[in-house]
Amino acid sequence: MLQIKKLLLSNFRSFPSRKIEFSSPLILLVGVNGSGKTNILESLSILGRNASLRGSDFEEMVLIPQQNFAIYADISDHEFIEKIGVGFNLEQKKKVFEINGEAVSSKRQSDLRSQLINFIWLTPQLEQLFILGKSERRDYLDKIVSDLDFQHSSRINNYQKLLRERLLILQKYRDQKTGEKWLEIIENQIVELGMAIASARIEAVDFFNKAIISFSSNFPKPKLCVIGEVEQSVMKQSAVQLEQLYKKKLEENRAQDAENFKTNFGVHRCDFDAIFLEKNISALRSSTGEQKAIMISITLARAKISAAYKNQPTILIFDEVVSHLDDKRKKDLFSEISATNLQTFFSATNEDLIPAEFLGKMQLVQL
Repeated sequence: MLQIKKLLLSNFRSFPSRKIEFSSPLILLVGVNGSGKTNILESLSILGRNASLRGSDFEEMVLIPQQNFAIYADISDHEFIEKIGVGFNLEQKKKVFEINGEAVSSKRQSDLRSQLINFIWLTPQLEQLFILGKSERRDYLDKIVSDLDFQHSSRINNYQKLLRERLLILQKYRDQKTGEKWLEIIENQIVELGMAIASARIEAVDFFNKAIISFSSNFPKPKLCVIGEVEQSVMKQSAVQLEQLYKKKLEENRAQDAENFKTNFGVHRCDFDAIFLEKNISALRSSTGEQKAIMISITLARAKISAAYKNQPTILIFDEVVSHLDDKRKKDLFSEISATNLQTFFSATNEDLIPAEFLGKMQLVQL
């Protein structure tokens, strides 16, 4: 089993210096609010392939100003990584990355992305995904897609850059024909990327739904849904028809987009939902408890798919998730996590929140 065995922190968040050794697949970080539990979970996530747990800038993570921070970990049972380190050079405003004691360039980091640990987490904020805004739900959808398609996040970034470039052209040449050719080139690129993004979303959600149905789980088996005009068209129209529709919409909306300084049509406006099948209702209209159960189910499904279907190095993180679960849900959660055979990190304010039969199997780290 892939495991983080040792973690070293220097000048990171609330920790001037901290060393923690992990001797179990199941680790419980225990401490009062503000003791640094989430900071440790965040430091772990920074060692992985995706954005950090909080999504913060590195400059925000420095404890003592004018000093760099560093995070190091020893890893067991990884195919080729035994030691990994991430730091931040304040002077150069640059991320420093090391594998097995050797510095890794930015380009090499991109090449190695599929080999890095896929940390999959559930936090109190994510538990509320279905009462947050559309953009938060869309971002989470794209995380799910990126579990399966490593190129998806770069497509999203390039697509967003093209949208900004198009709006600047519309502003600059609002009353002129000078930018017509430039606009056409940019819009063609937007359409090409947009169709690829929409197709990737539909394919990933279809894959997830088929996988979720196959899982044995005591948690709800939600049906994931992508809600968006382009995404729905992918399933109903040919690629040629969709390309023509996309281009036509962008051209027709130029004046309106220039006036509002936003692009009113495209894959950046889609939404994400899950159907709570036991009641056949949208997660958006489900109770708080049902939404929490749905998010736990999706998180577990992501981990199972990452580890079992995609054979990726995978570790789970649950930040303060057990606090509001009833005893049955807690037991279901720990039973399923044990069955995944994945190292899992939990945080809680009190060890009494953990069912007694599982507490004995966990390593307690008191903060």
